[in-house]
Amino acid sequence: MTKPPDPARRAATMLALLLAAPCAAQADVLVGTGSTVHFADASIDFGCGNLIVGGTADSTSASLGAVRGFSLTGGAFALGSGTLALGGDFANAGKFAPGIGMVAVGDACGNGASTFSGANNFHALSITTTTGKQAIFPAGLAQNVTHALTLQGTPGNLLRIASSSAGQQGVLALAAGAAQNIAYVDARDNDAGVTPIAPGAASLYQSINGGDLMHWFDVGGSGGNGGSAPVPAPTLGCLALLLLAVSIAAFARKSHRAQPFGRHSDESCSDGQK
Repeated sequence: MTKPPDPARRAATMLALLLAAPCAAQADVLVGTGSTVHFADASIDFGCGNLIVGGTADSTSASLGAVRGFSLTGGAFALGSGTLALGGDFANAGKFAPGIGMVAVGDACGNGASTFSGANNFHALSITTTTGKQAIFPAGLAQNVTHALTLQGTPGNLLRIASSSAGQQGVLALAAGAAQNIAYVDARDNDAGVTPIAPGAASLYQSINGGDLMHWFDVGGSGGNGGSAPVPAPTLGCLALLLLAVSIAAFARKSHRAQPFGRHSDESCSDGQK
């Protein structure tokens, strides 16, 4: 007869599994040089572990969530139509192919700042916070967004846009025609490239112009750093136009009268000389 399992041993086994699960979930995922990983359409919770790619990794429509930091250390990563959601840094020293996917940066894993490194292309980039997170872009290196840009904080906890070198502009370049959703942002030291980000007064977006901005919070690309809105040319009302017309007519009539008088005087002088 089979002896039933010991309840105490079974409870201990279950407890060990429960304790081990978070530790396993938080482990970093490393794709080593010479290795290839296909995430395909998988849905993976990284449990605040890092995703480090030194080899090759790709996705068709995968959902890669709760990533602490993403790092390409000379490898290649193709996002496809997938989503990469992280709370820490986005470091690219390899080849990142955005496909038509989204990189979403949030408050996950308790990171108060996310630093971007390298020049990057994104199809869709979303940075959101409810805790006043800081997004730091590399000075002089473009982060190009071709389809959609979301920069969203909350009242009292603005999303802070900064440069890796204070006083030197990072570049967050939005393609012409790309969608943008901007609210509760404190931006400084950044150049938006050709297409203005949040055109108009910063107050329209519940945001703050922190200074040293170009093509942020402005109309017509005049520059958010001290740029001024276009001044409309003065126009004349109906009464002013009427008075102007009367003045012109009076001047013309006076000139017309003066001309025969001048000719008459010349003729008199001629007669006298005769």
